[in-house]
Amino acid sequence: MFESNIIKINDDEFFELIDIIYKFSGLTFKNSKKYLLEYKLSGILNEKNFASFKDYIYFLKYPTFNKAEIKQLINSVSINETYFFREKSQIDHVVNNIIPALVKNGKKRFRIWSAACSSGEEVYSILMSLNEAGLLNRYNFEVLGTDINSNTIAKAIKGEYNKNSFRGEQNSFISKYFTEKNSLYYIRDDIKKLTAFHTINLFEPHIKHMIGKVDIIFCRNLLIYFDLEGKKKITEIFFDILDDNGILLLGHAETLSRVSECYLLSNFKGGSLYTKVRNKMG
Repeated sequence: MFESNIIKINDDEFFELIDIIYKFSGLTFKNSKKYLLEYKLSGILNEKNFASFKDYIYFLKYPTFNKAEIKQLINSVSINETYFFREKSQIDHVVNNIIPALVKNGKKRFRIWSAACSSGEEVYSILMSLNEAGLLNRYNFEVLGTDINSNTIAKAIKGEYNKNSFRGEQNSFISKYFTEKNSLYYIRDDIKKLTAFHTINLFEPHIKHMIGKVDIIFCRNLLIYFDLEGKKKITEIFFDILDDNGILLLGHAETLSRVSECYLLSNFKGGSLYTKVRNKMG
């Protein structure tokens, strides 16, 4: 977008807009991110011929909140930075240590939830790693991917990626699991069939019933976008959804310190994880 097309937002408009975003997504934006909203949303304002953010906010709110427009707003401001095998050490630890330990205890069916999967790279990375370890053909796996952004979920369902999604990945790995067509890469159908993707807001009132019980949750690089109250609410939801002694993995820069005492932190070579403490919440 050219600088001349950027529409500026004043302080009052900014605070009103971030209140709307928070109301419908839980995402928070600091004052220093005003320029980011200008950049991300000016295209929508220009497309709809709004001369100011004041006009756009009025359009969103009155006479009642427009669900389709709110959806477009959230899609536009949500962060979707991802690529295959991001923070690979965590996936490797789950595949090489956590899953085998559960198998030794008699478990043969596994549900894994990528709670902020964006366009699906994390989900497919988990499944490809399980396959490389020889686990997919021996046990029953479902990897669920959810995100608040309906556009990225549509891409995940399609399983279509460009070269930018394979940063640092070896070409041999790409050729094994993807079919190339017109400079785009499509995930193998036998991997895709083990996934389930849905557009979900983590603050949905019935999310526990929508997701069901899972053994492992990947929620990496998401909590940093929420305030303390939002973080607490999300980790409480995760607690209810995780099976007994279930595992929660966050991004390397994230922590549950001051957020929750319902998980036991443990470290491994290359990362850390949180284990649900049974009955901790009462």
